[in-house]
Amino acid sequence: MTSISAAAARPLAAGRDVPAALFAAANELLPHLESGRRIYAPMLRAAMEAAFGASDAAGAWDWKAA
Repeated sequence: MTSISAAAARPLAAGRDVPAALFAAANELLPHLESGRRIYAPMLRAAMEAAFGASDAAGAWDWKAA
């Protein structure tokens, strides 16, 4: 029998409006895309953490959503 960590058992951003948070992250990244700049992982992580109010390690969001 395997055990599942508490973070893995929680749904993505439980209690949060996921579409609104993703939209907020996208809006933060939009100026970079409009000017033709690349989006790097640290930039994406910062936008997602700001939008969701917590990190992926805390279970607020996952990289698939990002």
